[in-house]
Amino acid sequence: MKLETTLITSFILLFSNNIYSYNINNGCENKLNNGLINEAILEAKKIENQYDSNFCLGKALYRSSDYLNAANAFATSEPLAELPVDQMFSMLYQGISLRDNGSYQDAIKVFTKGFETAKLGNSKYMQMEQRFLNQSGQTYLILKDSQNALDSFTKAARLSANDDERASNFEGLAKSYAIDNQYDSAIEFSVKASNTYQRIGDLGKYADMEINKAKYYFKAGNTELSIKTLESLESFAKKNGGTYYEAKALIEQGSIYNQLGNTDLGSAKSKQGIALAKQIGANDLITN
Repeated sequence: MKLETTLITSFILLFSNNIYSYNINNGCENKLNNGLINEAILEAKKIENQYDSNFCLGKALYRSSDYLNAANAFATSEPLAELPVDQMFSMLYQGISLRDNGSYQDAIKVFTKGFETAKLGNSKYMQMEQRFLNQSGQTYLILKDSQNALDSFTKAARLSANDDERASNFEGLAKSYAIDNQYDSAIEFSVKASNTYQRIGDLGKYADMEINKAKYYFKAGNTELSIKTLESLESFAKKNGGTYYEAKALIEQGSIYNQLGNTDLGSAKSKQGIALAKQIGANDLITN
């Protein structure tokens, strides 16, 4: 999960409950909201409150893909926090920045520290505990460390307070089981994740999980359900104007038919999907 997505979800909850002291209306934030990243970096350095200054500097540096310096800015902001939750967010974003910099073990150390800090709140910061566990799991997935990923996502799922969190943790569990070729379990949790994403209206995530689910069915030897899942997604995407996923579903069908030796149908499906991808400029589907 990228930092900005995490920020949006977090801010909505925390500001509605008045438990976060960071000033989201500072000059740096205003520049970021208008996409003026370089100007935001300059504005961050003018902010008098040193926590706000370093925290927003971290956000701006992250947005400019300067992940290491972003992590350093978040680390600097941490001891300047007025409230425990401010401190924990500094840790959370420091860890995300380190991970996106490729410093996976350092990221895990920060997430672990954040989780232990959140636990000191005796259930007061359970949602922060969930976030640290989820982000640890995401990092373990990159490392293909299935056991630690399973442990992190299982614990995070128990602490999930809403369907957004549940869906993310179900997805993490599905991917973790798939690493170990435990496709029955991967299918089980991909179904849970897919249904939850659809329920909350996150159709992009829903479609991605349907693609994953089809792959798990295929790996488990259930070709029929794999193809049916992709055909269903193709139809769903077409009805809902999702040309990208319509194209992706067709290309995935083509891949499966080719692997089954039905190269005529595989080629037809792939060509149909690629044609749609070209229409919308989805070069990632064409090159992959």
